[in-house]
Amino acid sequence: MNGERLSGSKKLLIALCFVMYLLYGMYFGGFGANSGNMMAFFGISESRQGMIMTVQSIGCIVMAVILGVIGERVNKLKGLLLGVLVMGLAGILIGTIPAFRAQGSGYGTMLCFSVIGGIGYITIDLLMNGAVADVFREKKSTLLPLVHAFYGGGSMLAPLFVSMLADPSKPASFSVPYLVTGCCAVILGIVFFTCVRKVTPDTLYADMAPIRARAAANPFEVFRDIRAWQYFLCCFLYLSFQTGLVAWLPRFFEVRLGTPYETANSMLTLYFLGALVIRLISPAVYRRLSARIYYLLSISASVAVFAVFLLLPSAPLMLLRLLLVVTGLLQGIAVPSLQLLVTDDFADRTASASSAIVLGVSLSALLAPVIMGAIIESAGYLASMWFITVLLALSVAVLVTVKHKATE
Repeated sequence: MNGERLSGSKKLLIALCFVMYLLYGMYFGGFGANSGNMMAFFGISESRQGMIMTVQSIGCIVMAVILGVIGERVNKLKGLLLGVLVMGLAGILIGTIPAFRAQGSGYGTMLCFSVIGGIGYITIDLLMNGAVADVFREKKSTLLPLVHAFYGGGSMLAPLFVSMLADPSKPASFSVPYLVTGCCAVILGIVFFTCVRKVTPDTLYADMAPIRARAAANPFEVFRDIRAWQYFLCCFLYLSFQTGLVAWLPRFFEVRLGTPYETANSMLTLYFLGALVIRLISPAVYRRLSARIYYLLSISASVAVFAVFLLLPSAPLMLLRLLLVVTGLLQGIAVPSLQLLVTDDFADRTASASSAIVLGVSLSALLAPVIMGAIIESAGYLASMWFITVLLALSVAVLVTVKHKATE
């Protein structure tokens, strides 16, 4: 695509992909900021609150396995359309819970609707990377981090969005952010459908027969390579840290440090603000450092910075804010870096390769929030934060063992 002029339809396509990831980030990233409201409405403890993300991730894992095997046979753009519509439906369903369930009930309903949401957003997560790599192959190292930047933007806005729409004095208002995000996702899906119809003839998806024939020849190829499982483990360990922050950082500030509700939610925004900044300048970063070297250096540094954050609980709030911004800045392109590494190593199996990363994302969402919830109930919030910091350090150790093709 170097020197190639993009058609208007392709420009619109990448713009819609940006917005889709923005909504995905807002849907997923609002969970932690909304946790107090949800616990109050459903009448549940921290471990049961963490279970919502655990159950949600069951749908994620099922879809990651399915698409990991057959993902190369599908039109990834149509898959993205299905994903955003399903996520939108889940948001609308969750948004209507207070209309038919009284406060103190409805937890089982929330779990069921959360599974639907997990199926939707993980379909987006899994197929987005492959779609961008397939449709914009020569620019994937530029566009993939920018797509993920919009996820970071959505995650950054999510706590502020929740604070604006949900009122702690009215627990039922937890549903409003879900309802608004769901409606926006459905509207986006309608526009995306029109765009996909126009752009498909100008992509490799115009003729799916050879793609399906090639994919059917060896559907488990990626999973026979140990590198896929190493990337999976690395991603699982890193995302356990980030998912843990999304689920519990606002409550960490509220309960342990006595920070007011709105201020506590803004702390997660600061972390994702740092992540957004580095994602926006990531093309310049990748011109100077390989994705592998960047990950090893930046995640190692972020372990040290976050450890300082935990060791200084009584430090001025401004310093704690600065440390969170720096942590986000160092971690901002961790997942895009892993995506670039895995799609480089498995260039002909982008969906299957991406599934190794998405399985890590899904398993982290399955385990991290509920394990942290159990740790919080038994040993407190600080212990749970140290737990995910250790996992973050282990992700660096795992990547060191991967024999990336560029280093062989």
